[in-house]
Amino acid sequence: MKILKWMLPFLVIFLSVTVSMAEEADTIDDLLRMYDETTCRDCHPDQYNQWQESFHARAVVSSLKGMNNFFAIGVPKEWERKITKVEVLKCLDCHAPVVNYASEKLAVEIAGMIINAWTNKDEKAKKELSRLNVGCLACHNIKATAPARGLLGEPERGTIYTPNMVISPAHKTEPVNTMNKSLFCAQCHGRYVSSDGEQIMCNTLSGSYYNAYVSQGGSETCQDCHMKKNNRGHLFPGGHDLEIVKEGIGFTAEIRGVRHTVGKWIPRAIVNVDLENRAGHRIPDG
Repeated sequence: MKILKWMLPFLVIFLSVTVSMAEEADTIDDLLRMYDETTCRDCHPDQYNQWQESFHARAVVSSLKGMNNFFAIGVPKEWERKITKVEVLKCLDCHAPVVNYASEKLAVEIAGMIINAWTNKDEKAKKELSRLNVGCLACHNIKATAPARGLLGEPERGTIYTPNMVISPAHKTEPVNTMNKSLFCAQCHGRYVSSDGEQIMCNTLSGSYYNAYVSQGGSETCQDCHMKKNNRGHLFPGGHDLEIVKEGIGFTAEIRGVRHTVGKWIPRAIVNVDLENRAGHRIPDG
């Protein structure tokens, strides 16, 4: 009994370390096994296929230039800091939330792969990075409780969080009242606050939405326009999609032909163009 009491503190420490180590992956393969999304398409093929065509599905490889500048220039040269997991997550907490569960070593390696893929045009590195993105579990687990973590707590591994009350028998389902609100999207599409307190301003989309749209009486959410309208679902079209751009920008043009006499007849045209922002935020933004 005395030996057991003597060993108990060390046993607790050992178990704590083991659990901590189990929470972090040292390779991208291990990371994606921890958050395997391939089974999602078995029950949700429509949503999965829509997502595959979205920019969320290529959130890393479509943004290599900006992240390369941050990791290769901003952090080491402009701010004179080392590349650490904290620095890496200032990009990848949004572009690939699963990296939250990468080890320090893997997170730094991923930053190196991003630099190599952009600077050296390394196609092998780019292909490996294409496996990282904003996937099903990024929204339906990893980032699901973040807008109200003091109320909802940390996300539970294996639980699927949804904005509706439909409970699936295939997995543990937890309805949350944040996923159908703009503040859920604003986690990344707006001002980002890092774990070290630094604020990242990749875009100001949520700021213009709240300050120039909601404050003037606007009531539609991000999800209303980018998911629900026209059954857009998990395509999440934005500024890269011509149809949604047409909806967001009113355009009229008046063209009048005239002729001026300055020694001879000179044909001219007077063009009046009116542009109207019909979106719920500043255009362009992202």
